[in-house]
Amino acid sequence: MSSNPKFKLSSSGVDFTKTTHHDTYDYIKPEQFNMKDHAVFITGASKGIGRATAISYAKAGASHIAVAARRDMADVEAELDRATKAAGKQPPVQEAAKKVEKAFGRLDILVNNAGYLEKTDPLHESQVDDWWRTWQVNVKRPYIVTRAFLPLLFNSKDSLKTILNVPSIAANSLHPGTSAYECGKLALLRFRESVNAEYADKDILSFGIHPDGIVTDLFRDMPDSLHAMLNDTPELAADSIVWMTAERRDWLKGRYISCNWDMQEFLGKRQAIEDGDLLKVRLDVGLS
Repeated sequence: MSSNPKFKLSSSGVDFTKTTHHDTYDYIKPEQFNMKDHAVFITGASKGIGRATAISYAKAGASHIAVAARRDMADVEAELDRATKAAGKQPPVQEAAKKVEKAFGRLDILVNNAGYLEKTDPLHESQVDDWWRTWQVNVKRPYIVTRAFLPLLFNSKDSLKTILNVPSIAANSLHPGTSAYECGKLALLRFRESVNAEYADKDILSFGIHPDGIVTDLFRDMPDSLHAMLNDTPELAADSIVWMTAERRDWLKGRYISCNWDMQEFLGKRQAIEDGDLLKVRLDVGLS
């Protein structure tokens, strides 16, 4: 865990369940689910957590999975990358949505997984383009992808209509040198609540997760003091994501969930979570 004194377990949510995990476990194994004929679109799926998530959905029986590695979706990631760089222009991701519509006719689950972390320099030494690219990838990209795929989600099978974003624990913590990453991830938490409010009449369900800490290219420039946090497997996040989305879980709407939490214990806290309206972004003004 970080040596930063501003990083607190209780405020970051790390210890919300007594039991935590760093690898997948029986309770969340995807083979227990029957997701036959469900349509899933995953960004950032060429490797790491995204790739593992696609595999987990396949193990759960999902036969309609659109990822960058698919032959007919091979240009999607490049398309998204171009869109995030094209400020003020109509995003070409609409073409990706058309391909999914042509192939599947609808979408049941959207996983916005792609991310980017700026070089961890002090703010006065940071590179403007690199700092802003972090916002483009972590905030603008989920926006343009969600915007493009929402119409397909309206026709979801079994009314899943689920959007899963990946704000990560960075939204709830502070580390020097990562202002763009942490602020952008916090914005993503609020974005999912905006989507839920705006499309309540369409029954869209959006929530956000901390996937876990794994060694990826994303964190290659992280300070050495934070590398100890990268001790999880991609399969933990992947199987947790499938567990959360295999059925519609309205009580997760607008909430933040960590894949490190024990999902069985987390499920046991459902009543307390709903009664206290926990795991959401709020301003504490000290009133009872």
